[in-house]
Amino acid sequence: MSMNSVNADGQPAPARPAGEPPTVPQGVPTAGPPPSFAPRHAAIPAATQDRTRQFTADVGALKLRAPKSMLDTQLMWLGVGLMLVGIVMGIGAYFMSHGTTLILTQNDAITLGLSAIPVSLLGFALFIRYSLSTFMRFWLARLIAAQQTPQAAPAVAGPGTDATAVLPTTPAGH
Repeated sequence: MSMNSVNADGQPAPARPAGEPPTVPQGVPTAGPPPSFAPRHAAIPAATQDRTRQFTADVGALKLRAPKSMLDTQLMWLGVGLMLVGIVMGIGAYFMSHGTTLILTQNDAITLGLSAIPVSLLGFALFIRYSLSTFMRFWLARLIAAQQTPQAAPAVAGPGTDATAVLPTTPAGH
């Protein structure tokens, strides 16, 4: 008998017809409703929401193509695979050339080893291009957002501060 078929008193629970949801016996505490959390955007000030809407509109006006994240991910992994294939080809060519004394087989190994270089370089280029594209999109959006945020105003000298520390001084003769 499983634990689910025993009630709170340790007695076997009555059988339920198929498809009927289980019920909780009286007196057994149940978990209350999930705590209600305020939406994340409710705590954001209105000025920030307006700035966010403006930023979203500005990015939409740039007419950038939407990132094809699935294709980008696949091409990134293709680059990793090509780098590994190039390395394996180079190692295989080394052992192939050293495992024989026939000059024709050694020439084939040299050709295989030299063809491993562009395969690895192509894989490296694909990996770098598609792994950094997501990062660069985030970086560009962050840079644009940082440029749009208002800068803090410089401190104004009050009556108790030294005015020479705030204002630039000019030589007396000029």
